[in-house]
Parts: sequence; structure tokens; C-alpha cells
Amino acid sequence: MDNLDAIILCTDANMIVPAMFVAHAARTHAGARSAAFDTVIVTDLAAAGPTERQFMAANGIRHEAISFDDLRSVFDKAGRLTAATLVKLTLAERFAGRYRRILYLDCDLTLHADVSVLFSLDLGGMPVAANRRGMLCRTEAERKTIWGHFAELGMTEPYRYFNSGVMLIDVDAWKAERLAERCLDFIRRNPALCPLPDEDSLNAVLDGRFASLSPLWNMPARRDIYMPLYAQIEAAIVHYSGHDKPWKRFGAHKPLFPDMEACRLYQSFIAASPWPHWLAAQWNRHDLVEALRTAWDRRWSIWRGTSTEPTRQQAADYVARFLDYVATAEFCDVAQGLVRRDGSSLSVAAKIR
Repeated sequence: MDNLDAIILCTDANMIVPAMFVAHAARTHAGARSAAFDTVIVTDLAAAGPTERQFMAANGIRHEAISFDDLRSVFDKAGRLTAATLVKLTLAERFAGRYRRILYLDCDLTLHADVSVLFSLDLGGMPVAANRRGMLCRTEAERKTIWGHFAELGMTEPYRYFNSGVMLIDVDAWKAERLAERCLDFIRRNPALCPLPDEDSLNAVLDGRFASLSPLWNMPARRDIYMPLYAQIEAAIVHYSGHDKPWKRFGAHKPLFPDMEACRLYQSFIAASPWPHWLAAQWNRHDLVEALRTAWDRRWSIWRGTSTEPTRQQAADYVARFLDYVATAEFCDVAQGLVRRDGSSLSVAAKIR
């Protein structure tokens, strides 16, 4: 066992550049500490070509090519999700005996601190630590939809649902609970209940049994109503979940004038990479037209009073409730001194450079 811990990302060919962006950022922020853990990108067999493999090797990123075939039939492959989504469920079994802890990261993240400090957390016997989601909703209609989904998954109140895009996995505990087997079985038996197959199945099986991380390890995209949160919370990880990806400048699901921090990080990475034109190729004229149309439709629905988006007052109330949650909830990283909390403010306490 040459390293006890690893940061691992899973991807197919379509997302290999974002995976390398995140992996490179993890090693850059860790600095000299990066020698204490492995950074691994797991891909399907033919996903990485010679250029990608050379880039990973030159930047201290390990590459593991495996077959995704055994996962392709588990869920409906239509839409934006692929079999790579499910690989995270199998990491503990695949890397048992090699790693003690795995910090799994999605590819649609931007990193702003040394995330490897999470390896020092005591999970209190839990198989995973993650960021809670769904306990706060922007509108009553949103709450009914989200909590109704939790109930359909068979979860019990008070619902403790977590986002699977950032997970600290205790390999032995995960294996002991046979989570991969149980989650894949749940997806096969309940495909209609799993629009997010990995995340929904994990939450259905664990039903709130996870160590809670504070929100700075999995902050929502720097957009619209969430921006006031960034004045209080020093994000270590920002998660651009859904369709609003940081590498796509325009699109129907993006604000017409988004915060550009993530885009600038990508521009810096791409400029020094073997793919200098990759970022520009991620959108076209149609995406710009769709962005303009979406912006117009949004304005029109607000003017007509038919908008389903939160009002300004609802957005302000949501931010206030979120900050109250930050100030009062129990988080294992705060309790163990890894994250500093001052009222509604959060920041990483262990800033090792």
C-alpha cells in the first residue's frame, strides 16, 4: 500500500478535460502535501488517448482504465448521465487494500482550497461524509416536490439527504455495509425513483446515516440568489451541478451574464494545456441564441406574473435560513476544528501551503 488515501474522479471521454482540470487543481492547492495522497482519474477503457495519458503522468495524476460495461445496463442511458455516474458506487471495492480513504469528486467542480485536509476527519463509524441537501427549499412548491421524492425513496423524517458530488469514503466501512451491491440493486428495482441513480440510491439505502460536512465543501454555483452566501462562506469547493457547467459560456440553462470566476479558472488551465481550443468549442451560436431566448422568456414570465422562480423576498428568506443553518447545525469538520465557524461565517481552518 504505497498511499493510504486518494482523491478519485470518474469519467468517460466527454468529461475527461474537466476531470483533469479538477484533479490538477486538487494537486496544485495541496502543494507539497500532494505527495501524501494519490490523485486518480478512472475512465472507461478507450476514454483517454496518448495526449491525455501523457498530461496526467506529467502532472502527477494516476490513470485507471476499467470497463464500464457491467454498469451500462443498470439504468436508462438517455439524457446527460452515463455509466460513469455509477462508478463512484464501486470505488471502495475496486481500491480496497490500496486506499484507506477516498475523496470522491465530481468533474463539474471548481476547487479553492486544499481539499486533502478532509482525509484527517473522524467519521465516527459512518461509511461516508458529505454535504446535506434538501432540508432548505426556496419555495413551498419546491419543498413539496423534494420532500415528496425523499418519501418515495423510503427515507424517514427528518429527511437527511446528501449530495454525492463530494464524498469522503471510508473504504472498510463502505465495504462492510455492501453499499455498492445494495445501491445497484435498488436502482435495478426502482429505476423510476432514481433520476440521479447514484445519489438517490445511496440516500435510500443509508437513510441519513452519514457524517455531515459543512457547506463550504460543496457550495452551489455562484449564481443569482446564492451570491450573498459567498460573503459569509469561504468556499473550498463550488459545485456546478445540473446543466449550468462552468466550461460552457452560453446555453439555455445558464444566466446570460454569469459570474465569470469559474470560466477564468478554466481559461488559465486550458491556456497551458495541450487543448488550447477546447473551451471555445464547448458552445456555439445556437447556445447564444438559446441563452438570449431563455433570458427573454424569464423576464416575460416575471412581468406577466407567471414565473415559478422565487420572488426577491423568497430568495432573501432562503439566504437568511441558509445562514441560520450554517450558524447552528452540527458539522463534523467544525466540531473537529478543520473548519472555523464564526456566527454564519465558515472558512477552512487548516490552510497548509
